[in-house]
Amino acid sequence: MNYELLDKLVESSKDDIIRDLKRWIAIPSVKGAPAGENAPYGVEPRKMLDLALKDAEAMGFEVRDIDGRAGDVTLGHGEQTMGILCHLDVVPAGDGWQHDPWGAEIDGDKLFGRGTADDKGPALCALYAMKAVKEAGIPLKHGVRLILGCDEETGMTDLKYYAEKVDMPDFGFSPDADFPVINIEKGGLGLELRGYVPETDENPEVSLCSLFAGIRCNVVPGIATAVVTTEDEAAFRKAVAEVAAKNDWKLTVEAVDGALKLIAEGISSHASLPHLGVNAAGILLKALHELKVGNTVEREHIAALATVLGCEYDGASLGIKQEDELSGPLTCNLGILRYDSDARMMTAQLDIRYPNCANEKDMCGAAAMAISGTSLSIARLSGHTPHHVPADHKIVRGLLKVYGDVTGLPAYAFAIGGGTYSRMMPNTVAFGINFPGDIDTCHMPDEYIDLNKMMTAVKVFAHAIAALAGGEIE
Repeated sequence: MNYELLDKLVESSKDDIIRDLKRWIAIPSVKGAPAGENAPYGVEPRKMLDLALKDAEAMGFEVRDIDGRAGDVTLGHGEQTMGILCHLDVVPAGDGWQHDPWGAEIDGDKLFGRGTADDKGPALCALYAMKAVKEAGIPLKHGVRLILGCDEETGMTDLKYYAEKVDMPDFGFSPDADFPVINIEKGGLGLELRGYVPETDENPEVSLCSLFAGIRCNVVPGIATAVVTTEDEAAFRKAVAEVAAKNDWKLTVEAVDGALKLIAEGISSHASLPHLGVNAAGILLKALHELKVGNTVEREHIAALATVLGCEYDGASLGIKQEDELSGPLTCNLGILRYDSDARMMTAQLDIRYPNCANEKDMCGAAAMAISGTSLSIARLSGHTPHHVPADHKIVRGLLKVYGDVTGLPAYAFAIGGGTYSRMMPNTVAFGINFPGDIDTCHMPDEYIDLNKMMTAVKVFAHAIAALAGGEIE
C-alpha cells in the first residue's frame, strides 16, 4: 500500500474540506414537515442531501438518492462492501451559543457550528478519505460505500427505509462518536410520565398556566420555563429569589402578557452524557415544588416529578439505577417537559440509556412501581436493545490497528451510551471523530470541530479504508 502518497493527498485537502464544511454547516438541516415525495424530512434536509451528493459526484464517485431519505457514495466494487455510515441531519441549535450556529465561524483552530462534530464534519472527512484512496490508486478487494442518512437524530427511519430498498454493506464503521473503537452501544428506552389535571374551581395564590422545556429528548435542556399568574407579583418575585439563593439555582422572572414567566437555566449536553450538563427542567420542577405553584392536582404532579426525576441522571429515584463492567452505568435524561392548563395534561419524556445487564421489562416495572403511589401514570414510547460487536471481529481488530499505527496513541475498544447508526448494520462499530480527552460538544451550544484533529481523522479514515477494503486485514 502506498500510504505515503495517501497521507500527502490527505494533507493537501485541508483547505477544500474547510471550504466544503462551511457550505454544509450553512444549511440548517433540522428535520421538518414533509415537503413533497422526495423530501420526507423537510426542505432543509433535502437541500443538504442534494449538496452532499453533488459534491461527491463532482469528485467522480457513483451516487444514489434513495427517495430523499438517504443517499450513498460508492468507491469500487468487490467481494464484500465496507460501509461508512454518517448522517446529514442535525438537532436544533438550542440556546446559549456565542457563535452563529449556522455561520461556520473559525476561531483559532476551531470551526464552530451545528453539525461540525455531529455529523457533517465526520461525513465530509470520510468523503475526503475515500477521495484520497481513489486518487492514490490503492487497489481494493472490497467496495466502499458511504451512506448519508437524513433522520438519525429522530428515530433512524432513514436507514430502516434504506435497508428495505438496498442491500446493506457487510461490515463497517460510523464516525459519529469517539476514537479509538466503540464496539458496545447501550440499549435505549423512551418513557413518558403523565398526569391529567381535571377542571377545578380552585383559586391558588400562584396559578400555573404552562410548562415548557426541551425540544429533543436526546438533549439535556438548558432552559426551562413556567408561565404563572398571581395577584401578588412582588411576593412571588421575592420567593423565587429566596429559593434560587438557597439552592444556588439560576432562576429569573419576566413579565409577559399579563403573566409572569419563571425561567430556570441549566447547562445543555447530550442525553448520553447528562452528567456534563445541568437539567433546567429538573431545576424548574424542584423550584415549583418549593414555591407551591398551581392547584392541588398540579402541585401533586410537580411534586411527583420533582421526587422521582428532579436533577438526577442515573434513574436512582425511579428505581432503575444499575451498571455493569462491560458497558457502564445507566443514564436517565428528562428531555422534554410540557404542560398547558387548557389541554390539562402534564408530560415528562425520558431518554434512558441502559447497560447490557439491564432488562427493559424489569426497568418498566421498576419505574411503574416508583410512581405507583403518586398521581402520575407511565407509558413506553420506544426502545432498542444494546449493540455489541465482539472484540475479535476483523472490523474491531482492523480499526484498532489502524488507529494505533496512524496516531501512535493507545488503541482499545469500549462502550458508550450514545446511539449511532452502527446498530443499523451488522458488524459495524462507531469510530471517531472525537479523540480521547476531547470535550464532546455534540448537541451542545458552540459545537465545534478542531481543524487539526479533523485532518488526523481524515488520515485515520483513509488508512482504515485502504487496510480493510484493500483486504490487508481479514
